[in-house]
Amino acid sequence: MAFDSFLFSCRVWALGAVAALGLAGLVDTAQACEPLAEASARQLTPGLVLERTATCHPDVLAARRQLATARADTQTAGQRPNPQLTLGIGSLGEDIGPGGLWDKTFDHQLRIDQLIERGDKPALRLAAAQALYDAAQADVLEVVRKSRLAGLRGLYDLEAALTRQTELTATARLYAESQTAYEKREAAGDVAPLDVARFRLDALRLQSDLAQAESDVQSQRLQLAILLRAEPVSKLLAPQLIEPANTARRLPEESNTNQLVTSRPDVAAANARLAAAQATRALALAQRTRDVSVGVGFNRFPASSTNTTGSGNTVSLSVTIPLFLRHSYEGELARADADIGVAEDALRRTQLAAQTDASRALRQWQIARDRLLLASNTIYPAAEKVAAGAELAYRRGASTVLDALEARRALRSARIERISAQAEFAKADAELDAALLPTDNLPVSLSK
Repeated sequence: MAFDSFLFSCRVWALGAVAALGLAGLVDTAQACEPLAEASARQLTPGLVLERTATCHPDVLAARRQLATARADTQTAGQRPNPQLTLGIGSLGEDIGPGGLWDKTFDHQLRIDQLIERGDKPALRLAAAQALYDAAQADVLEVVRKSRLAGLRGLYDLEAALTRQTELTATARLYAESQTAYEKREAAGDVAPLDVARFRLDALRLQSDLAQAESDVQSQRLQLAILLRAEPVSKLLAPQLIEPANTARRLPEESNTNQLVTSRPDVAAANARLAAAQATRALALAQRTRDVSVGVGFNRFPASSTNTTGSGNTVSLSVTIPLFLRHSYEGELARADADIGVAEDALRRTQLAAQTDASRALRQWQIARDRLLLASNTIYPAAEKVAAGAELAYRRGASTVLDALEARRALRSARIERISAQAEFAKADAELDAALLPTDNLPVSLSK
């Protein structure tokens, strides 16, 4: 199939190919990945690849499980301490008297204790857990971003492999027809046997290239099937022809890429982890505000004929306050300070990596575009012209078979170069969009 019509602008990233994936679907780790239908496998589109990788990629599923864990942590962090109930008996003697259990002559003890957290600890604990949950959400988006890019790259590589196979198959068919004609001319004495032998040798080389192309197709299909969880229909995978990419697209200035990457999911995750570290430090500092445990007790010690010293019913109140005699949570504060430093370093590294990624993707797009224009507009037309002239000259006896074979090889190389250049440009276009993709353009919400 012609690869020219396959390239397209990856603006489909922002079209919401998986807009149905809301937060509920994001958290549902058991979300089903429907089997890929055979009809869809034979006509893969970028939109379908983006949707499948965002829902079925193994890394995305693993990231969603981590998100479910973080969500459970937020639920735990928001819980207040439970009260404690204490039941006991005391002052047991040999004779506990007659009557029911409640009237027996021993001390019946019932007590309820409640820890009261002070220093805004519950809110700080919840803020730290919520920041980690936000980071986990951003991690899912980052994995989705990378997985979708990997899916598009696999789609382009498969299309390039199929196109090379198609080109080599057509060339092999042409060689077979030419070989039959040369053998007839050899029998008539118009062509030297040495020239026919050279032609046969070149045809064998072509068959070797064709076998390698067929192997590449199977390999690319299997790799893409793993990304899409479509192994049962891997042998059917084939791209559908779609709109070419735009080689004249307006590019952002490299100086502006720093602002564009600040809202990427990986940067958002690093910012959320820094916020979690800061909330954790505030929580460690809040430990110095003493929590109070309040207790209410009820004691019943009834009197009886065998024990007339019972005290009846009494109520007691107690307050427990910790004494900071051995430490004042200095270790927790030191650990929190260190964690903030680690989070700040991680944020700087992530921002630098995102900026470098964006700059590299911008340069690679320009290089791939120039290579594609050179291969399509200069090298391939020139090779076609040279090959046509060489074939005509050989048929008229004005050149040798070596000249004709060399022209054919050059044309074949020019075709393969054009196919490779088209594939590389398509991947560079997708990588540029992915490198500059902000969080709010991903079809998965970060809202709580």
